[in-house]
Amino acid sequence: MFSAELTFVYTFLLGALGLALTILAGRERRWHCYRALALFLFSLFVILSGPLIFAQFPAARYAYIAAIVPAWLLLFPCFYLYTRGLTSQFPWRFTRHSLWHFVPACISCVLSFSLLQLSESALFSIFFAEGNVELAADARLTVWLIITVMLFWPLQSLVYVIKTWRHLLTYRRQLHAVFASTKERELGWLGIVLILMVFTWGWLVLTLAQDLSAQPTFLREGGVATLTTVTIWLLLYWSLRQKPGFDKVYPLTEQPDKSHALSDEVTEQPASAKYQHSALSDEQANRIARKIHTAVVTEKLYLEPDLTLYKLAEYLKVSANYVSQTLNQTLGQSFFDYVNKARIDAAVELLRANDKTVLDIAMAVGFNARSSFYKAFKTHTGMTPGEYKKGTRVER
Repeated sequence: MFSAELTFVYTFLLGALGLALTILAGRERRWHCYRALALFLFSLFVILSGPLIFAQFPAARYAYIAAIVPAWLLLFPCFYLYTRGLTSQFPWRFTRHSLWHFVPACISCVLSFSLLQLSESALFSIFFAEGNVELAADARLTVWLIITVMLFWPLQSLVYVIKTWRHLLTYRRQLHAVFASTKERELGWLGIVLILMVFTWGWLVLTLAQDLSAQPTFLREGGVATLTTVTIWLLLYWSLRQKPGFDKVYPLTEQPDKSHALSDEVTEQPASAKYQHSALSDEQANRIARKIHTAVVTEKLYLEPDLTLYKLAEYLKVSANYVSQTLNQTLGQSFFDYVNKARIDAAVELLRANDKTVLDIAMAVGFNARSSFYKAFKTHTGMTPGEYKKGTRVER
């Protein structure tokens, strides 16, 4: 059923997944999001063990086929929960609400267990469409229920892909509300892995839809293996290095334990709804706006590379919620945009005044990476630092 080359590739991937699971075993106590990642990797381990089982352990093939349905149903829910764990503004953990994501997989486990109670001849007839074994009514019902659950998987996957993608977009806006520098926190790699996963599963579906009697080709056999290998290695490379995006401010944002039990969903509200119960008056907001300008621009607090909303609030002796509300409603900017605008204004003056290198200027105004400086400069001025520098020389 599987070529020797495919068996070798998937066995190699099983070793990588096993090593990653061993590493995660020592980390999951600190970051609960690693538990969701471990479940995701374990599901992949089960799915990819097929070639090895069929080649070396044929007696276990029925158990493998029965286990693969729950494994598929765990994939995208676990990836979504891992994303939520990385993007939560509070120390994330599993709650009763998290268990709902595992209901389809649990149902399929019960069905698979019921199916494995049948005789080997009946299982052979069901799984490989050979033989002529009459099934009892309850066995036929179990088979049809499993088929229904399998047909449910594409819909489930689509829902979780959309939820994960929307969550990443929301997270990016949340980062801009708290951090002046989002480098290494933006989690763009999660989006890349998500796209690769969808593309791989789509390619697999097209492969299975082809005539199975046709001669195997690279596109049919090696294509899925190649995509799977690339996806898994990128996922392992990035995920084992990634910390939750808000871990630096957890002590300042941690909720009481009871709030975790209420909901584990991250929601996004419009500014008007978010602050509708705020006691901040217009006069207070204007006063805080002046204090923000004095601290960030006049006193040059923007020079601190790791400046956050909470550090600014502590400096001003003002509630972080009030600072955030003032920035969003009174000044019409996110914390990220406000601080970086101050940095770019300072950089523009340096570009006009001296011949320092662009990197020196970026570091001098508070940026901790050249790429971040270029991106912010382009956003606020419409040109790169080099283009701006050439323009000022022409004017002279």
